Amino acid sequence: MLWIDVTDLTEFRASGSTVSGVQRVEAELTPLLLTGDAREVTLDRTTGRFVGASDQVRINFTEYPNSVLVVLGATWINDQLMAAIRSAVSEGVQYVDLFYDITPVIDAGHAKHLRELFERYLALLSDCADRVPAISQSSRNDLSQYLRDHDLKVPPGIATTLPSGLMTTGDGPREATNEDFALMVGTIEARKNHLLAFHAWEKLIDTHGAENIPTLICVGKIGWNSEPFLEKMKETNNLNAKIVLRSDGVTDTELTDLYRDALFSVYPSNYEGWGLPVSESLIFGTPVVAARNSSLTEAGGDLACYFTTGDVTDFVHVIDTEMLNVERRREHTSKIVQANTHVTPVTWTDIAAKITNEVHAAQQDEQQVQVAPTLNNWETYPLTSPHSVFTDRLIVGNQRPPQPWGFPVYSEQKLTINFTRESTADLTVHLGTLCEAGVVTLQVTPEHFSSQQHTFSRGEFVSVNVGAGEPGEVVRLEVHAASVGPSDQGFIGLTSITVEGESAMATSPEYENFTVTKLEAQNAALQADVDQLASELAQANAELARKSQSLLSRASRKLNRPSE
Repeated sequence: MLWIDVTDLTEFRASGSTVSGVQRVEAELTPLLLTGDAREVTLDRTTGRFVGASDQVRINFTEYPNSVLVVLGATWINDQLMAAIRSAVSEGVQYVDLFYDITPVIDAGHAKHLRELFERYLALLSDCADRVPAISQSSRNDLSQYLRDHDLKVPPGIATTLPSGLMTTGDGPREATNEDFALMVGTIEARKNHLLAFHAWEKLIDTHGAENIPTLICVGKIGWNSEPFLEKMKETNNLNAKIVLRSDGVTDTELTDLYRDALFSVYPSNYEGWGLPVSESLIFGTPVVAARNSSLTEAGGDLACYFTTGDVTDFVHVIDTEMLNVERRREHTSKIVQANTHVTPVTWTDIAAKITNEVHAAQQDEQQVQVAPTLNNWETYPLTSPHSVFTDRLIVGNQRPPQPWGFPVYSEQKLTINFTRESTADLTVHLGTLCEAGVVTLQVTPEHFSSQQHTFSRGEFVSVNVGAGEPGEVVRLEVHAASVGPSDQGFIGLTSITVEGESAMATSPEYENFTVTKLEAQNAALQADVDQLASELAQANAELARKSQSLLSRASRKLNRPSE
């Protein structure tokens, strides 16, 4: 049985957003993989488990031996999805994940909580994935390097590349006219380097005059950290109309016409998993200037022209000598067209076949085994620390995902914690908590022991004695909220785990206030996370207020303008 997760695509479409990027890959590949006994599944957010996409019936993967779960979407933005994947793997399913790029952990512009999400995603791949194909060899190399650098297992996988979903039928590139333009395709965000393109056009205009420089048409939705570019556009009246922004969405037909009619395209991105606009430009016979980094040299091969990443002087030089020089541009066009006649374009069917081969390879692999970690006595392991090897790994079963403030435990859910004994000692497990105002009764059931109930308010901890045992034995704790008193949220957050064993230090005076000291330190770290999130929210609200005030001011000026 083949299970294809469509959570990301379904929720993305439900938001009303235009399908592009990762979601476009999902949309193209999913129908091609739905053959034979393949079924679509999606995340049920009320239970944190997979259900059939068509009937919403819970999938019990234990009933389908040697089945494979394929995830094609943005796994890393959905913490609950990552938890559901772990649960599926614990039920015996093989797991194949299509990897895109490592941007969130190498780009300093990403918010802290997004980097932490992505780090948990990378740990998930290392722990659970049987095969991890990537959209480029560059992305595969980056993934492998990151996992090795962090002493994590590297799952096998191939590089798939990506095709163009656009049709190339029709006339070839047109001759230059007084309506000449260059093209830049991609979301308007800092990483894509629209601001660098803006400054390049400034320099070109200063050197040659605006009338001798093609207009730059930028096609793409407005993304994050786009304000510096948009502010420059506003200040200069779109560089005196020499840069045109098409952020309202274009059809495939319109984009095809733009690629075919452009004199050339530019793609100055700082980093890409593939760089689809580069390969798309080439299949239309349109020369392209791209930054020399990551996968862009794979997408462009020896047909694209390259400049040093982030170097506006080199960018301008390449455009000036290779694209504005009519003879050189024609040479590039001829070379591209000649190459296209001898190379069969990669199709989505080709990529689907590669994913299918990875599925077959996963079915031949041994099932990934969840290894319960060994916890050292008197050492606290934060469940939410992005760099802790125990983040996510302690957790197997049906649970809500980790959040910056901890693991929430709801009355209808059960949280399972596994760890390995290091000695025969009688053990006490201390669970650090963060509780909303109100009272929660927490029931903890150690395996082979009677359940224990603990009623507590905000800032208290739970101590559970799990007795003695043999070294190497896996201790299993099942936790759920037995009852919830008056509370705005009705949850607790489990934030850390500490194991106390019988030893000399356990009775020494310096450890008398151990749990209180640890809890205070833990709460301080949590408060820092809360403060960070509050700061990010305040900045976002301030920016929204500024934009709203600007719109109101403009409207007021229009209303008060004397009639002519």
